[in-house]
Amino acid sequence: MNEVIELLLRRRSIRSFLNKPVDMDLIKDLIRVANHAPSSMNREPWKFIVITDPSIKERLSELHGGARHLANAPVAIAVVAEPDVSPETWMVDVVNATMYFVLAAYSVGLAVAWVAAFENETAKEILKIPKEKKLITLLSVGYPDPSYEVKPKAVKAPEEVIFLNRYGNPLG
Repeated sequence: MNEVIELLLRRRSIRSFLNKPVDMDLIKDLIRVANHAPSSMNREPWKFIVITDPSIKERLSELHGGARHLANAPVAIAVVAEPDVSPETWMVDVVNATMYFVLAAYSVGLAVAWVAAFENETAKEILKIPKEKKLITLLSVGYPDPSYEVKPKAVKAPEEVIFLNRYGNPLG
């Protein structure tokens, strides 16, 4: 296999970080990569809020059971969709950009974990996100704690997810 496929197969969500700052120029570079994600008509209906303020990260970490890792991450990123920019495809477009960011971060040695489907009014208020925008996810970003035990990933067999020509018709 090639190195890109190997990277994709190795990537895991890591929720424990070293107490080491992440350079803002690196974060900007990763967002620049995310801006290269495919989007319908190249509309790029996304914004990224880079969060380094410990009190904001702490408040966000308390809003959802799966968000605790935000408090101890050197950086949190809020990914915001702009449905008005791309009304029919904003959700897919923003997830593409998010994955570009996540994979680029992993490729340079950073760990990322995300709080999925995080449309939360309190979080939007904390981050001053306009009402018409959608908070898609919150990401924790930092250098991985080497003592964090990464769980092996079990995936479905290809036969369980591949059909030929129509739904339910096994590829064989």
